[in-house]
Amino acid sequence: MKKKYVYILAFVIIAILGYNSVYFKKLSVVKNAQKENFDFKAYADSIYFKGILKSKKTIALTNLITSVKTNQEAAFKKYGNRLGIGNSAYFMIQSTGKIIDIKDGVYTIADEKNGIVYIDTKYIFGNALRDASGLVKLTDFKTNTQFNKVSESLNDIVRNEVIPKEIKKVQIGDSVSFSGAIRLSKKQTLFTDLLIIPSQIKLQ
Repeated sequence: MKKKYVYILAFVIIAILGYNSVYFKKLSVVKNAQKENFDFKAYADSIYFKGILKSKKTIALTNLITSVKTNQEAAFKKYGNRLGIGNSAYFMIQSTGKIIDIKDGVYTIADEKNGIVYIDTKYIFGNALRDASGLVKLTDFKTNTQFNKVSESLNDIVRNEVIPKEIKKVQIGDSVSFSGAIRLSKKQTLFTDLLIIPSQIKLQ
């Protein structure tokens, strides 16, 4: 009988020590820590250099316009990206042209095949680059704040690191190749004076 009580006592002691030695963090605390430690800059850097610049989804602007005019639904499905339901979608395009004007950070380009287009190198904000890339999904993040933080970090890289270095080399009269994000609507009938949020501008 003494052995029985000894075993019971030993079990109780082990249980008490085990309970006091284990610390369970609240799930919300863990999630907050993960959010705080997430490196959005590194993530956006990877999206830009390993994703956007090497994307096979980027299409020549001329080809996109032709595809949209030929079969709008197919073009939007194959080349566009949109969140939720709507008539608009974002596309990653590339083209070439000559700089004919520069005003307040907006480059007016005489595109070789598509008329006049505009590249905004100053106000690179919003979700155009993120959404056009098709590389980031809302379900990848817990909150809209985190999702939008990706856009902010991606825009910062392009606006403050990439584009400033590239536009130093170009001036009015230069021929350039460029790529970036545009937004098209299914209700759109004209494809002139397009505004492009750039991902890259190169002197030809």
